[in-house]
Order: sequence, then structure tokens, then C-alpha cells
Amino acid sequence: MLPWVEKYRPRRLKDIVGQDEAIEQIMKWIGDVKAGKKVKPLLIYGPAGTGKTTAAYAIANELGYDIVEINCADLRDKEKLSRVLGGLGSFSLLEESPRIILFDEVDALPAEGRTVSSLLKDILSRGDMPVVMTANDVYEKHMYGIRSLAESVEFKKLGVRDITKVLSRIAAMEKVDLPEEAIKRIASGSDGDLRSAINDLQSLAEGSPDLINYYGKIFGQRDREADIFRVLGSVFSGKYCARTRLLTSTLDMDQDMFMRWVEENLPVAIKDPSSLSLAYEYVSLADIFRSRIVRTGNWKLMTYINEFLTLGVCSARSLSKSSGFIKFKFPSIIRELASTKEERAELKDVLRKIARIAHTSSSVARREILPLIAALCKRDRAITKEIARDIGVEEDQLEDIIESIKI
Repeated sequence: MLPWVEKYRPRRLKDIVGQDEAIEQIMKWIGDVKAGKKVKPLLIYGPAGTGKTTAAYAIANELGYDIVEINCADLRDKEKLSRVLGGLGSFSLLEESPRIILFDEVDALPAEGRTVSSLLKDILSRGDMPVVMTANDVYEKHMYGIRSLAESVEFKKLGVRDITKVLSRIAAMEKVDLPEEAIKRIASGSDGDLRSAINDLQSLAEGSPDLINYYGKIFGQRDREADIFRVLGSVFSGKYCARTRLLTSTLDMDQDMFMRWVEENLPVAIKDPSSLSLAYEYVSLADIFRSRIVRTGNWKLMTYINEFLTLGVCSARSLSKSSGFIKFKFPSIIRELASTKEERAELKDVLRKIARIAHTSSSVARREILPLIAALCKRDRAITKEIARDIGVEEDQLEDIIESIKI
């Protein structure tokens, strides 16, 4: 089945929602191209799922040009870029099939790949072919040279109202019977990403009628948040994996915490070794993608984390028999942090008092002075009371801290 993202992709600029100001700027650029004027490359930037790539294809349709798409995330060396571009030939308005070049995700070019970036800048500065680029973040340091050569057009984050309109129209055309509140919840859970919202709607619609009825009931109740135990029950015991994916959109919890809950309960819920191993692989992939987001700032990867933790783990679990009733466990790492909170507060208080007496910082007190105090007190227990009095803390409080320090 054709993905609805492609099936309902706007073919004309005027059909793109929520970007009126940007579309007006693009139409002026198109007018200059049609008039034979030399134009700067067009750089369309903004959050994921706002219609940037769709706009590039709509521009080609408006001009009647063929489009050649080059995904910059796949370009890691100068030779590869040269090889790709070498087959395009030079552009001329007199050619029978003029072309427009799309550099998608141009901000994904590696910051250290200066040879690639410099070659791209050479191509952009030539101006012998119309070029459109898309990017999420144009303010990365390595984007400055590219940005200075282009005409920038900002696509803003889409609002819930715009996304709801599109989803309602698609639902009507596909004869998906969902209450308006359900569609609004999908829209609000997409965080402005229309592509993600359409994929969620299709995932729901391709489930069984029971699944649609189930979500109609859930979303028909206003302001009802799914608690973590209900979501975990769907991950590890639910009949429909698609239900699990969508149920997380109502969960008031960040993904890091959700990952901790799933990871903690894998061995509790899945007993079959091969299924458990596969489930751990999906959680591992989610963690890898989380690290990549932190390292690169590419928030488009966020959606994959949820897929791994829900559809991935659910599909791995479905390969084994159900464990029956599952008593879910609170994440141990969170429990350990909570149990040591008081101890850490006591240590902080002692270090602050030592630092004040020694006229130094708490970090120096912890690194240099506290180990010395611990060594003295462990050698001669009688001195502990005197040192505690001088610092201004209780003797048993100092003893507890000393016991936790390895000499």
C-alpha cells in the first residue's frame, strides 16, 4: 500500500499548509527563474515534517522541470559528490528537459568534511542551474558559507490546528471513522511534524476495526493521560503493536524515562531467551539513536526511538508466549538515585562547611581534604569527634561519610 505521506503529498505550493509567508517568497523566486534571471540557490529551512522537501518537488512542478535529488546525509567524501554531479551535465534554459537540483538535508554534511562543503559551495556559486536546498538547522558553524550564498526561506513549526485539518481531510478520504478528539491528539502528539502525524494516522487506520474503536473510546475522553503501567501493558501484553505506538502519544513522560521503564521490565515480561535478546537489541538501538541526537542535534531521529521502544519491543515479545500477569518494576536506577538523595545532600553539606573553613571550593574539599580527613579518622577513631566538632557536623554524620570513602 502506498504510504499516505506520498499519496497525499501536495503537488502545488498553494496546497502546502501553514507556510503562507514562505510560499509567497518562493513564488517570487520561481518568477525570477521563469524570467531567465540569475537566481541564488534557495535554502528552505525549518523543523522536520513542515513540508520543506515537498516544497522542493512542488517548485519543480511549478517550473515544469525534472528534479534530481541528492541527499547530503549520504555524502561523506568529495569524490562521491563529484561523481554524482558529474553525470548531471550543465544546465541550460534552452534544454528540452531542464533540471532543478535538490540538496536535501544539506546541514547533514559533516562539519569536518570541508572538502565536500567547499565543492558544494563552488557548485552553488556558479549559478548555471537552479538549486534548492533543505535543512533543519542553518546556524551550525559549517553552514555559514552555504547560507551566505543562498536565499533563505524559513518554514515554521506547524500548529495543531493546521495538522488537524490535514489529518481530518485524509481520514475522510480514506473513510477512517475517528472522533475529532482522537485526530487532535494525534496532531498534538506529533510536535509539529506533519509527516509523523500522517504516519501515525495510517498506522491506526491499518489496524483492525476493533483497534479504531478502541482509540475512539480512549481519545473521546478529554484530558485522559495514559499512565506508564497501561502503556507497558500494551508493549508486553497487547494484541496490537500499532496500538502501542499510538498509545505513547498520550503518555506524559519523556522518552529517556520511558526507555528506563521498558529496559527494566524486559526480563520480567519476556521469558523466551531469543525474544528477550531481540527486545534488548531494539532498546539498544533506541539508546544509540538517543546518543546520536545528543551528539549531532538531529532531532529528526527522535521518532525512531519511539518506534524501537514500542513497535520493536512489541514485535519481539509477540514471538514468544505471553507471560500472563506482569508485575511491573520501577526502574532500579531511578530508585537508587532516590535512595541516595539524602546521602548526597549530607555530603554536600559537609563539603560546603569544610570548604568555608579551608577557604577553598567544595570540589577541592572533596578531592583533596576529605580523603585526608577520612584517612586520619580511620587510623585513629578517637579523633573523629574532634574533627566533627571543628567542622560543625554531627559525629555520626561524619562517620557515615567516611565509611563511604575508599582510601
